[in-house]
Amino acid sequence: MNENRMSQESQFPGMDAVEQWKRAGKWEEIAALAAQLERPLRGEQAKLAEEVAFALSQLARYAEARELYGELYALDPTRRLASALAYVHYAALLAHKIRKPRLENPEEWRKGFEHWVGEALKLDPKSLKDRYRLAMYYATVQSAKDHKALRLFAEVARDFEALPDAERTEQNRFFKTYVRSLYGAARSAYRLGRFEDARRFIFRCIRLDRARNHQKPVFKYFLAAKVLVALQQYEDAERGLRLAVESAGNQEHDFVYALLAQIALATGRAADGVKWIEQHIRPHHRKPYIWRLLADCEAARGDRKRALKLYKNALLKDHAGRHLTLYRMGQLYEAINEFGPARRAYEEASDFRRKRYLSEFPEALEALAKLCERQGDVEGARKAYTRMSTLPAYAERAQAELQRLAG
Repeated sequence: MNENRMSQESQFPGMDAVEQWKRAGKWEEIAALAAQLERPLRGEQAKLAEEVAFALSQLARYAEARELYGELYALDPTRRLASALAYVHYAALLAHKIRKPRLENPEEWRKGFEHWVGEALKLDPKSLKDRYRLAMYYATVQSAKDHKALRLFAEVARDFEALPDAERTEQNRFFKTYVRSLYGAARSAYRLGRFEDARRFIFRCIRLDRARNHQKPVFKYFLAAKVLVALQQYEDAERGLRLAVESAGNQEHDFVYALLAQIALATGRAADGVKWIEQHIRPHHRKPYIWRLLADCEAARGDRKRALKLYKNALLKDHAGRHLTLYRMGQLYEAINEFGPARRAYEEASDFRRKRYLSEFPEALEALAKLCERQGDVEGARKAYTRMSTLPAYAERAQAELQRLAG
């Protein structure tokens, strides 16, 4: 046994070598050192175990990383280790969201993250890193939690800005967290429709992060442009998107050209919108929303036949915005007096929205009701208005139409 131990020790390259591997991203080499760990994990063995656990997390071997970090925490319950456990859970959940890899029991990992980030914040309630990670959890893993995310992002930014001047520098180890909190706050504010707040956060992020680019420039300029589009400041948005194109380099940035096309359409330049897509986004790279946008541009140009063909392309792989495409198709069919296909499109749009998102699609239901009445199908119109009346914002209008139909 002593000979085996001596053999293992002789193979251990030392922590300096591990640090070099870490800087070089040689995660497999570090992870392989797990076989050399000796229990109990004390002293240098504990330091090595932390590096091995981190390497395992970088290799998406989250369960192994969680187990090793948990063993370390049991021996030394520090904020740093609780934070590391929270990170492993968060990283696993993010990977699960994009299906690389899928978790067998994501709820267990969600509860695990919430437990460990809570433990970390109990040990250090002012931790910028842990509050930032909790905000990211609300913004990216959870749904409809941007109110909570925005509050936390803003708190992290405010607390960093409250540091003494000598500490509030780009060299501060939390400057990256600060910059990314500004970006996160801007994104959550945008989602919540708080566009002026979003503008303030993203402009500050761009200004302060210009030298180091902790947040990739293409994403900063793109988010700024989305905010400006929401504020109908199209010229400024277009300038921002051109900067995004310049900064993207070889990165995929089809979404930038799509927003340029959207701006062109909104400003009455549908032909330019077509050019932005057809000249810069190859057909096999076009996501369903881009096919739909291209169809919108062609419809605005008056080429209804081509628009319908493009809408059908959008439907081929659309599992999220299908109702939007069907609604546009219904409008187009109705405009050319093809009422049968128009009605089917409105019905499919309404049904998809209800099944996929458990909510009604008021615009499609109203269009369906009007078309049914136009065709003499009063009962069909009544059914559509009845569904529409379940929505508080549309209930009064729908009830008035139901009363009118009742005579």
